[in-house]
Amino acid sequence: MNIRLRLTLWYTAILFFILLIFSLAVYIGLTRSLLVSVDNHLQREVGEILGNLRFEHSDDDDETHAENDEQAGGLELSYTPEEGVYWRILDREGRPLVDPGYFENITFNESILQAGRTEFEYAQAGDVPLRLYTAPFVIEQQGRGIVQVAESYRHVQEVQQQLILLLALGIPFTLLAASAGGWFLASNALNPIDRITKAADRISARDLHQRLNFDLPNDEVGRLAATFDKMLARLEDAFERQRRFIADASHEMRTPLTILKGDVEVALNRPRTPAEYQETLQMVNDSADRLTAVVEELFLLARADNNQLPLQPERLNLAALLTRETGKLLPRAVKRNIALSLDAADELFIEGETAKLSRLFINLIDNAIKYSEPGDRVRVTLNIDGAFARTVIADSGPGIPPEHLPHLFQRFYRVDKARARQNTDANGSGAGLGLSIVQWLVQTHGGRIAVNSRLGKGTAFTVWLPLKQPASLKSLHH
Repeated sequence: MNIRLRLTLWYTAILFFILLIFSLAVYIGLTRSLLVSVDNHLQREVGEILGNLRFEHSDDDDETHAENDEQAGGLELSYTPEEGVYWRILDREGRPLVDPGYFENITFNESILQAGRTEFEYAQAGDVPLRLYTAPFVIEQQGRGIVQVAESYRHVQEVQQQLILLLALGIPFTLLAASAGGWFLASNALNPIDRITKAADRISARDLHQRLNFDLPNDEVGRLAATFDKMLARLEDAFERQRRFIADASHEMRTPLTILKGDVEVALNRPRTPAEYQETLQMVNDSADRLTAVVEELFLLARADNNQLPLQPERLNLAALLTRETGKLLPRAVKRNIALSLDAADELFIEGETAKLSRLFINLIDNAIKYSEPGDRVRVTLNIDGAFARTVIADSGPGIPPEHLPHLFQRFYRVDKARARQNTDANGSGAGLGLSIVQWLVQTHGGRIAVNSRLGKGTAFTVWLPLKQPASLKSLHH
């Protein structure tokens, strides 16, 4: 059973119960209203009768009448009840005082005559249904007795029958019309979902460029379609990055393998001197080092993506760490005639992992040295910026073109591939993974990184690291 049919059936069932309850309420309310109207009329008739009733007493025996008023010589009634009203006046024992004969064929519970209280009940006169009102009365200084009035309530039954017939015909028609309307509305509401389903069936990993592009209102289904398009865009981007990653990784690993194989084939082509073999082995070793560096960086990023390298923070002196790492790279800078300096206080403590932070700053400082020209300057500055320790690694090198800045932290992205390979050494693969690793290390510590560069003026990488690890990051890492 599809959702369209289920919605329609649920809608129809709920509407049926609502109509049923509403019909019962209308039936009971209308019946009560009509019966109250009849009862009010009977009460008015009794009031008119009693208001126009006089006992006739004999002057010869006033004391006897005082003791037994209902045995008076006669009654005088100056009011005639409306046509259709059955009435009579009885004494306290139920004997007729004034009886026009309306009650000869009326069947009712005569025990109410001895009940001594006002009471409504149903009676029957042949095939005519009656509403009967019995009311005891006392007229001071005159007498007492019982008044009975009755009136047909057939018109109430006729209204009831007409209402039942109307509801019996109206409810099925209403349910049928509501079902058709519910089916139409459900179809209109679910058609976009059907279109989304069919579009999703057509989309595979090879054609993620497709989009729904439905022109829908900003409702639940419209937002679903828009979210689906956004999801496709993210998937397309992820698949594209994955394909590019695989292609770049294959290319980066194929290049040193090709070089390695070529060096070996050249060496095996003819007998060579020990010095030539040693030179070949050195080139093979360099290619193997580069291949090893690529594999290690890929392995590091893969483990980072799977959150297999959790942070183990400790309190450390960032100023001392930068001093140590800058000192390690100073010989390389001197060899290339590049001025490397550090401007930092003696102590600046943060919470972080020493090994990860060492790799982070070695990568950035080493990059600054790599891409600087002889005579340039690389300056490392450390200070406090609010709740963060801000480290700036700035060089006076050639700078980076603006169009490359948004892509610097993408994996395998290189501004100048030829130059990157020339600058490859034992500390990096030259595969364009270093800045991706740097960004991951910064984010792992709850910080952020930014780059600013001007052609011919140099490049500056700014790293903000929190002085104290947020509680949310601590719980995540542990």
